[in-house]
Amino acid sequence: MLQKFALAFKSKTIEFFAEDEEAEDEEEAAAAAVAAADPESEEIITGQRVVVLKPDPAPRPGPQALVAAALATFSSFHDAYLLLQTAQSPFLPDDLRAADRAAVSHLRRLLELRRTYLELGSTPFLPLSSHLEAQVQENQDLLRAFEALVNRLQSDIDGKDAETGALEKTLADLNADCARLAHRLERACMPAEDKVEALLTVGVFDSVLRDTCRVTHRFARIWVDSMKSSGWDLRAAANCIYPDVNYAKPRHFRFALLSYICLGMFGGFDSYDFCEDGTGVELRDIDVTIRRNDSLQQFIDHSALDPMETMRDFPGCDFANFCQKKYAKLIHSGIDSSLLRNSTKKDLSLGLLSQSSPLYEPFATMASSMWTLHKLAWAYDPVVEIFQVARGTEFSMVFMESIIRKVNMMCVDGQRTTRPKVGFTVVPGFRVGKTVIQSRVYLDGTKHIL
Repeated sequence: MLQKFALAFKSKTIEFFAEDEEAEDEEEAAAAAVAAADPESEEIITGQRVVVLKPDPAPRPGPQALVAAALATFSSFHDAYLLLQTAQSPFLPDDLRAADRAAVSHLRRLLELRRTYLELGSTPFLPLSSHLEAQVQENQDLLRAFEALVNRLQSDIDGKDAETGALEKTLADLNADCARLAHRLERACMPAEDKVEALLTVGVFDSVLRDTCRVTHRFARIWVDSMKSSGWDLRAAANCIYPDVNYAKPRHFRFALLSYICLGMFGGFDSYDFCEDGTGVELRDIDVTIRRNDSLQQFIDHSALDPMETMRDFPGCDFANFCQKKYAKLIHSGIDSSLLRNSTKKDLSLGLLSQSSPLYEPFATMASSMWTLHKLAWAYDPVVEIFQVARGTEFSMVFMESIIRKVNMMCVDGQRTTRPKVGFTVVPGFRVGKTVIQSRVYLDGTKHIL
């Protein structure tokens, strides 16, 4: 049986190759006829067998390739979404549209991968290299994302540069304003004649006077307390200053001590050099403009100084000499011996103001305030005048003010009623142009109203 099958197969093979040989003979005859008709045509090689190669069918992707492609596509979608967010601030319409299209494309790709995974058992959908293409796309999307991030950072840098330029311009404007204000302040320190009147008013002088009186009251209270703690008889001291004064209250003798300090400090106030010995410069010897500008400049300069530092650093200046003279006049050497226990004997014998004294700082502050008020007074035109009410003068509400607020302003003298008399002046009065600042006085023989 096998022999019969072999003989049949051999006969069929001979017939197949015989048919091929006949077909080849026919092709060679046709080619020879064409060559004879066109002698210039190229020579055709005969007797060759043509083999056609067909590509192998694409293998089905495995689950691992699908997962890798899905992850790469998801990463690309994430980058496209980042580009979409970046293109919104600052608003870039072209980049926004491109990022939107890329995000939609990646979503569609994810949908196709899902469908392919579900159909993995039936029909192949993706080529084997699809996950490699997805990785290439992912890297390209990353590059675009980094490019967009760099552009955004560059935009932020440009914005910061613009802000820096604006701040530098603002700083230059502020420096120009400061320079202009400094120039105006410098001119204000040396004002022209028409500007002095605007600065020097009655209210300005009254305000500085009130500050001076407040500082003087503070020093007087410290001085009285120091004397009391040292064993001094304050009532006897008050009677020595103003004897035979009928006080409305026993404690009112303190006003006599306050008057002693105030009037002593205001002594020589009507002199340009604040001198009490009559050796100062007279008013007629000074040019009005020079006097006013110089006094106002000294007022401004001294107001910004610390009196203790001035006396320590410049012991020979006019203000330091003024303090030493006033202290030697007002503070008795006996008071020095009781208060200035830590001072040297030389200071005590000369009546000098010692830095170790408890009165040093309050006295220097009071003297500085008095010195400032004096310089301000001589900056006015005409010069501020000072006046004092003599003892026994009848009380006048125009020129006087009682230092005790609640007092009976009418006194009974026999059968008639009279105005009270002045016992002593506590704070002198002043005339600023045509305006009178009342003198504060203590009235003798009045009764305090509760």
